[in-house]
Amino acid sequence: MKNNLEQLESAIRQQAENLANSHLQAAQQQADQILADSAKRLQLSEEREREIAEAAANQEYRRRVQASEIKMQAELDQLRWSLVQSVLSDLQAHLKQLTQQEETYIPLLKQYLKNAAQLFDEKALVVEVNAEDQVLLAPLWEDIIKESVPEKTCTLLASTEHFTGGLLVRNQADRIRVDNTFEGLIERLKNEIYQVITTQLFASVTSIRNI
Repeated sequence: MKNNLEQLESAIRQQAENLANSHLQAAQQQADQILADSAKRLQLSEEREREIAEAAANQEYRRRVQASEIKMQAELDQLRWSLVQSVLSDLQAHLKQLTQQEETYIPLLKQYLKNAAQLFDEKALVVEVNAEDQVLLAPLWEDIIKESVPEKTCTLLASTEHFTGGLLVRNQADRIRVDNTFEGLIERLKNEIYQVITTQLFASVTSIRNI
């Protein structure tokens, strides 16, 4: 009877030990799973925070780049305008000097007159020049007409408009005008000068960006 009780107790203890080990193993597995899940959540949280930080950094970088480009564009616009005005000023000064060089200036006026007169069907035209050029050209006018536009009758007048040099050709009704004054020439060249300066500036900016 005593042996039976001892065997029963031993069996109970063994069963209890097995159950304890089983629960302990299960608890360990649960603990490991909790730790793994926690580590994964922490990793995901860190990745989200890093992505948020990177997005914020990229946004700030783009904002700064955009602000820098806007500032540079404004500076380029101001530089282009200054260069255009400088070139136009230099061109006007050069043309003013040209009016003092009769051996070059008078042939130029003849060519301007010839080119403009070809655009008119009328035979009788009026040629306006500034007061200084009217004094210069008046003694030579008949010869200039014979050489440049012999098929036309051109009346030379001192213009009431102010211009540095060149000439303005119109019909007698003053309905059609061809502006070959220096000021008219400069006005027509503005867009071309602006385009050249812009092209050179953008080439320079591209070179700077590639450094």
